[in-house]
Amino acid sequence: MKIKLPSGLGQIPRGLKLQTLIFLVPLLLLFAAGCSSGSNDPIISSELEAGGPEYSAVIITTDLAVGYNRILFGIINREGMPVPGASSEVAAYFLVPQEDARELKETVTAPFIKWPTAAQGVFAAPIDLDIPGLYELDVNFTSNDGIPIFAQANFIIKETASTPAIGGAAPTSVTHTAAKADDISHITSATEPDLDLYEYSIHEALLQEKPLVIVFATPAFCVSATCGPQVGELTKVKEKLGDQANYIHVEVFEDPHLADGERPTGGLVPAVGEWGLPTEPWTFIVDSKGLIYAKFEQFTTAEEIEARLLEIF
Repeated sequence: MKIKLPSGLGQIPRGLKLQTLIFLVPLLLLFAAGCSSGSNDPIISSELEAGGPEYSAVIITTDLAVGYNRILFGIINREGMPVPGASSEVAAYFLVPQEDARELKETVTAPFIKWPTAAQGVFAAPIDLDIPGLYELDVNFTSNDGIPIFAQANFIIKETASTPAIGGAAPTSVTHTAAKADDISHITSATEPDLDLYEYSIHEALLQEKPLVIVFATPAFCVSATCGPQVGELTKVKEKLGDQANYIHVEVFEDPHLADGERPTGGLVPAVGEWGLPTEPWTFIVDSKGLIYAKFEQFTTAEEIEARLLEIF
């Protein structure tokens, strides 16, 4: 199956799962204007326009399960253009099976996070849900243009996440380090890598009994074009908080220096499977006991990471 990407986003890297693409394509459409040269063009082409509600929410987060979730979503209008705002009020409803009814589970304020490679951004809703099933998200906010916006989206909460659960043990993966690499380009696709992020393997860092921040990302081959910036956010946290924690970037592809055009040929590193990653980038905060304290799918600011990390110092 070939999926044509919006202009400027390159090709789908080999090895990504089909279900990953199903969830990422709305994200690509949402930010195509910001990533391509024609930033004033509609994000969704006229062939995809089919009426519907005036505004729609596009949920980006994929690994949603019972418990705490950071649900990222964008808002688009009927013409496919993004609609930003300072923040939104979000209500999560459980859709009662076999009944025409829904049950309010939580209401939260979702701040707006500017996307690093586009003129727009997404909202981040911190939602804690107690049962699996189908949910509906109601979103209300005032756009930057002063227009009242209402949008909805459906999403599924699983019994368990594919990624490590908050409070669970971090997998003791053996990952590449600069000391054991013939060249730094063999273990990261970052154009200007921060060598401090490749000092320890995950299994080595977990033995040091100090907090650990891990970013799984492929800067050169990222579908959403946020991986390079995400690794940069990790460096910002490291430079501010220093040796109070350890910091690791895991390149998701083996031998990223070996590529066929824009496609990596080395396959995925074992840690991707060991951590159950359905997409990337992912950021994990691990406490000094080796337990998952927080996790973030897709782009996460240095400020968000720092705030959670400070809670466990």
